[in-house]
Amino acid sequence: MHYKKKLGQHFLVDQNIINKLVRFIAPNKDDVILEIGPGDGALSKSIIPLIKRFYLIEKDKDLFDELYLLLMQNKNGEIINSDVLKFDFTSIQEKFRVIGNLPYNISTEIIFMVCKVCNIIDIHFMLQKEVVDRMIANPNTKTYGRLSVMTQVYFQATKLFDISENVFAPKPKVKSSFIRLLPKEYIFNDKKHEDIFYKIVKKAFEGRRKMIRSSLSEYFEEKDYDTIKIDSKKRAENLSINDYLLLSRYVHKN
Repeated sequence: MHYKKKLGQHFLVDQNIINKLVRFIAPNKDDVILEIGPGDGALSKSIIPLIKRFYLIEKDKDLFDELYLLLMQNKNGEIINSDVLKFDFTSIQEKFRVIGNLPYNISTEIIFMVCKVCNIIDIHFMLQKEVVDRMIANPNTKTYGRLSVMTQVYFQATKLFDISENVFAPKPKVKSSFIRLLPKEYIFNDKKHEDIFYKIVKKAFEGRRKMIRSSLSEYFEEKDYDTIKIDSKKRAENLSINDYLLLSRYVHKN
C-alpha cells in the first residue's frame, strides 16, 4: 500500500493490538459508531459486524476500494469522503460513539472540535503519547496546558495503555497511547460563559510564563483577584480547571 505522508498516515498492521483495542471499545449491537480516518479499515473490519450502524470519515479516496468492500459486506453504514475538520458532527442526529487513529498533525484540532458535540456517548482515540500525556496532565506540571484544561472540562479522560510504534506501517517515530473520553455534564452557565472560558484559557496559556495579572490584564484588575480569591501572581499552569471556571464566571457575571 502507498502511504501518504502529508495525510499523516500510519496504518495498524498488528491483529493482536487490534483485538485489544476492540476489547476496550466493547462495541455492541445497539451502537452507532463514527470512525475518524479508518485508513484501510483494519479496525473497522473487527467492529462493523458487531454494531447497528457506522460512519467512516476518510479523506483519502485511494482507500475507498477497501472500505466499499466493507460496506457491501455489512450494508449498515456509510463512507464519508471528507476532511474531518470540515465535517459537521451535528449531521448525525442520534447518540453515537467516536473512535479513531488520529493523524498526529491535526489531532489537537480534532479534540477541540469534538469537545462541543453534545450527542457523543464516548470517544476512544489512538494518539501520539505526548498528546495523551498533555490531555490528562495535572496543574503545576510541565505537560499541563490549554489542551489539558479543555479536555478535562468536557471529559473524564483515562489513558488506557501505550502502543508501540512497531504495530503501524509505516512505523511512526513516536509512541502512541489509547485514551478514553467520557463526556461530563455541561458545566457552563450558558454559551456566552463557555466562549469566555475558552478565550480566558487561550489567553492565559499564550503567555504561560507570565503571571496572570499580566496575561489576563484585559479581563481583570488587581481588586478582581481579591474578590475571586485567586492569587494574581500565579501563572497559567498553576490554575486548576475550577480556577478557570471561577475567572470566566466572574467575567460573565460582570
